[in-house]
Amino acid sequence: MSFYFNTNNSINSADALTQLIQMFKQSESSKLIKPVEAQKNSIQVKISYLQDLKAKLDSLLTIVKDLSLSGTSSKFQVKTAEVSNPSVLSVVAEPYATQSTHTIFVQQLAKEDSVLSSRFSNSGTEILTATGEGTKTIRIVVNGVSTDVNITVSLGDTNEIILSKIASSINSTVSDVSATVIHDTSSTSRLVIKSKNTGSQYAISLSDVSGNLLESIGLGASVVSTRSSSTDVSGGYLYSDVNLLDAKIIVNGINITRGSNKINDVISGLTIELKQVQNAGDTPVSVAVKIDSAKVKETIDSFIKAYNDLMKFINDKTKTTTDGTRSAFSGDYMLVGLKASLRLKVSEMVSSGTLKFLNDIGIKINSDGTLTISDAAKLDKLISTDVSQVEALFNSSDGIAVKLKDFINPFVQIGGVIDQRVNFGKEQMEHIDERIKSLNNLIDQRAESLRRQFAQLLSLYNAFTRQQAMIQQLNQALVI
Repeated sequence: MSFYFNTNNSINSADALTQLIQMFKQSESSKLIKPVEAQKNSIQVKISYLQDLKAKLDSLLTIVKDLSLSGTSSKFQVKTAEVSNPSVLSVVAEPYATQSTHTIFVQQLAKEDSVLSSRFSNSGTEILTATGEGTKTIRIVVNGVSTDVNITVSLGDTNEIILSKIASSINSTVSDVSATVIHDTSSTSRLVIKSKNTGSQYAISLSDVSGNLLESIGLGASVVSTRSSSTDVSGGYLYSDVNLLDAKIIVNGINITRGSNKINDVISGLTIELKQVQNAGDTPVSVAVKIDSAKVKETIDSFIKAYNDLMKFINDKTKTTTDGTRSAFSGDYMLVGLKASLRLKVSEMVSSGTLKFLNDIGIKINSDGTLTISDAAKLDKLISTDVSQVEALFNSSDGIAVKLKDFINPFVQIGGVIDQRVNFGKEQMEHIDERIKSLNNLIDQRAESLRRQFAQLLSLYNAFTRQQAMIQQLNQALVI
């Protein structure tokens, strides 16, 4: 580093001194701090990669946990129900459902009970005239629960207003029914009281407790007790026979009655949802309960993808290129050991069942440790015909999924192997930050010392130049 003082301008000399000190600090920082910062950056990169590694291990762990489940929770025992006529009914099969076939004939759908008042002109006052003003009480009984409802009829109330008051009071008091005023024409209305649940269990019973409000709207005791049918103008029940409220089906030749169109207690593990009534002579709907081969295959595909994502990540972060370039974890004992152990877990023989290796179900272990389905037809056939043996390869006591689950867990658990590595790296970064701070202080101290030395030299130099100028002036005077 070289520098020339400008003796003709003291301010420029001061500026040059500042510039020189700054150059010194940059030079020292480059020698002392940048190598330490590079070390810190390297640790930051490794921490980031370790967190990525944990995420990929977590993804694989989630899948192998599922694959290791057995019994009714097994991912290999998922069932599907094939229905011959989906417009009539649908079926959802639970894993514990037995593989079987059934026939179902839908005779009747379950319905909500509905009670309709007589038709009234909106602006008329027939109801007020028949019942008079004051508070009226009606009783509604649904599913064995009796609820009294109070309605206040006021002088001047029209038919429409009274029907609306009844509907509002019912809706705010009774939980199992809903009431609505329907304008069946532009000038007339009817009150509809409807059960919120299907089936005869939720049939509606009505009675006047005080006053004759129900009687005045066409729902008197004689109508209710006989479940008289409503007409276009008169009050009554939409379904006169309470038995019409229940669903009726024939399952495998057996007559079944239920109060809902969603039935889950007839065939174990099957939920049947009725959609449409069949006509006499229609072919019963056939239901075939089978292993859901597509779901099982999808689960195995997910396992292979998660395993390969992890293995490719480890390969990439531990490789050394042909020109000698090393990756972040080249030679790292933990990752190299992790890769070797993962390969061992998927390649070891499984003692249970007739299928011992992944290759037995058409899955190949490649030279880089990744997995490939090499014989899809073989895998599909085994899933369709012998899924229990495929299952045992994964979830038996020494199955592949069980071994991987037990192996991976210590790496990803809170405070586990990876967390410890990450925490150690963070501690190193904290120490490095302290080291950088100390080095910056040292450089500042050295720079200040140099500043003082340069200032002294500059002062001496300026004194010398002044003396030199004086001597030159004296010489010139003597010559004259």
